[in-house]
Amino acid sequence: MASELSIFLDAAFCLSGKQISELYERLLGKKVRFVSDGEEAEVVMKRSLESSAVFSVESIEPLVLSADDENGAFQGLMYAVRSLRLGKKCERGSKIPKISERIIMLDIGRKYFTPNFLRRLLEEMALFGCNYLQLHFSEDTGLGIESKKYPELNSKKTLSQKEVRKLIEYAAALSIEIIPDLDTPGHMTHILKEHPEWRLKELTSQGETSVSSALDVTNEEAVAFIFSLYQEYMALFAGCRYFHIGADEFADFDHFQRYPALADQGQEKFEEYVNSVAALVRQAGFIPRVWNDAFFRKNRTSTLSKELEITYWTRWQKEMAPVQTFLNEGYSVINFNDNYLYYVLGENAGYSYPTAQKIKEEWQPDLFASEQRVQTDHQGQIKGAALAIWCDKPKAKEEEMIFLEIVKLMAAFSEHFYQ
Repeated sequence: MASELSIFLDAAFCLSGKQISELYERLLGKKVRFVSDGEEAEVVMKRSLESSAVFSVESIEPLVLSADDENGAFQGLMYAVRSLRLGKKCERGSKIPKISERIIMLDIGRKYFTPNFLRRLLEEMALFGCNYLQLHFSEDTGLGIESKKYPELNSKKTLSQKEVRKLIEYAAALSIEIIPDLDTPGHMTHILKEHPEWRLKELTSQGETSVSSALDVTNEEAVAFIFSLYQEYMALFAGCRYFHIGADEFADFDHFQRYPALADQGQEKFEEYVNSVAALVRQAGFIPRVWNDAFFRKNRTSTLSKELEITYWTRWQKEMAPVQTFLNEGYSVINFNDNYLYYVLGENAGYSYPTAQKIKEEWQPDLFASEQRVQTDHQGQIKGAALAIWCDKPKAKEEEMIFLEIVKLMAAFSEHFYQ
């Protein structure tokens, strides 16, 4: 294999030749020589006015690609790298996305990942056509991004805010957006360790106890503190499109009578809290998202704001609403199918590591958890899909092994990206 690749890049595209060269060398091991004449190039990227496709493959030898904007041109050039690295011939035709949002979610609340790992992950995401990185940075065991307001909450090793700003900038250069993910009012053991008085109380056979992971959503002081925390991170992630606010695994949603603060209209009080956080992030310019498991359970009605989007991950309990309920209610959904797309460190909670073969051959973008298939007339409400890396047992694997395994899974995931 030649160590040099000649590329013609249409001058209409404002892309960095230096960046393309560096990516090709790191991802493919080839140096790039830009040429001024398309006839001399092995890879040609030219301007096209066909707006229905992200990019098109017009011929194979030489490889001629076309796009109508910089994003399409960049994705086309990354598609070329992917095909060359995998030893696969490019397929001719227009590349129209089956999934508009192609997400990798990474749990940095339970496990620290180095900035170098994250940059390499972003580069591989660009290679395979993923366009969002969701950083799940708050968990029961840690807070993965530095808080300057509340430094006592920081994990022993966290990403600094300066490192996060650099990550956002680098992601943007790769046509990738970051989705911040601060999970409340559940999964809060770490955040609440300094304020046990803000924990939700539960009546048990031993008397009244505190739920270490759950916020008392009726405590005004506690809610004000959480709002302040969201505001700090909204400022850090200003300019990002989405903000995931959690709302999963908060309490026993079918037995609110066990919690004195929620014994009367507990679901309504919980949803009032979720809606208030959603309004907070919406006012700051973000589109809020939540997990699915708490809402419309047992066919009950819900006051959940229609401004929220649903990341549908599971239906492991029959009481959980099917994805069709959210579609019928008019919500947009994102497919986080935990049967196929959950990589859980240590195979915790009954999960097995996913395989590339299973993702490639058995999963489809319209196939949600528990084998729920979305019908054609609702598929327009599916905004995207996500491959999620959860660090339940953070010491189970080192980051380099995680990186290598996720790259293989991303390759399979990407097989579903274009029509």
